[in-house]
Amino acid sequence: MATVRPNKRAKYYEFDYKDTFGNRKTKGGFKRKVDAESFRIQLLTEITKGGQLQDKKMTFQKASELYLELHAIPRCRPTTVYHYQGYLKNHILPYFGHLKLIEINSIMIKQFLSDKTKTDLANSTINKFKKLMGAIFNMMMEDGIINHNPSSRIKSLKEISKIEIDPLNKEEVRSFLNKTKEVYPDFYPLAYTAIYTGMRQGELSALTWSDINWKTNKIIVSKSYTHGRLGETKTGKTRRIDMSPVLAKVLREWKLACPVCTHNLVFPNNNGEYQDGNNMRKRHYYPALERAGLHKRRFHDLRHTYATLSFLKNVPMKYVQSQLGHSSINMTMDLYTHLLPEINEQYVAMLDDIMEVEEVKIKKFGT
Repeated sequence: MATVRPNKRAKYYEFDYKDTFGNRKTKGGFKRKVDAESFRIQLLTEITKGGQLQDKKMTFQKASELYLELHAIPRCRPTTVYHYQGYLKNHILPYFGHLKLIEINSIMIKQFLSDKTKTDLANSTINKFKKLMGAIFNMMMEDGIINHNPSSRIKSLKEISKIEIDPLNKEEVRSFLNKTKEVYPDFYPLAYTAIYTGMRQGELSALTWSDINWKTNKIIVSKSYTHGRLGETKTGKTRRIDMSPVLAKVLREWKLACPVCTHNLVFPNNNGEYQDGNNMRKRHYYPALERAGLHKRRFHDLRHTYATLSFLKNVPMKYVQSQLGHSSINMTMDLYTHLLPEINEQYVAMLDDIMEVEEVKIKKFGT
């Protein structure tokens, strides 16, 4: 590292140095040589330790941009990045974006979280805001921009587990598919596949004809198209789904009528491109429900429909888990068993059939 030198043109002192990445930089603006020398020694010490000096001018806006660019985008799933961007744009940056990092303290963060609890947002969503802010502060600490994380000791809000599942029953499935086939014939194969495989919407949008094995009647699920991006499945794993003979027939007929697509998609839009999920729901799914006389449901409830109807047919839970691609059978059980009391009663009644038990006369104690 060079010694301090005067900049005769600008009339201040400056020096050159190499940062932790080996890039040569110049630091100037010192009116006195002694100030430049003191800062040079301090900077050398920090770089030697692998850190940088605290940046008092860094705003939360800039820090969040760096976090997305250097951490989230290279390491996280596209859907995760999409949600991060939404959290920042719609909630966090309007509150903290203009502030410098060193100006933000725990009281301000607690006030922000408190304000959000007065809205319609769930506590689980608000906790995600705090977690994202904490991750941004941690990265800034690791890079030496700040000295502490003001959110580190703030406790998360209590979350109430609330799983809203609204599957179609057998009669509703029949009504929905019949009406869909009548009024939206191009949407019918997608709706049928969703109900009879339990595939997620993004997985259906990314499905290609090469993913279907007509000999084994299996569908390979290895990718997902969500928020305008093609990526891996939610679990990051590939699974194989069994295709029923009727579903195979529906898809064979659809292949003959399917629009030409450069991506070889099974369910492309009218232009042969990836189908936008929001557009599909608004133009086909919700209207089909309404035309069938059914109340509005999430598209994801078609996935739940597959699971619940499978259980009603006594399909083993382990098989349903593998078809849905759940990470564990516990997740499948937690999602669905409370919705099917008639199945629980059936299994309990089966215990009496395992063996015949003689009626035993109960005697009072001591007799």
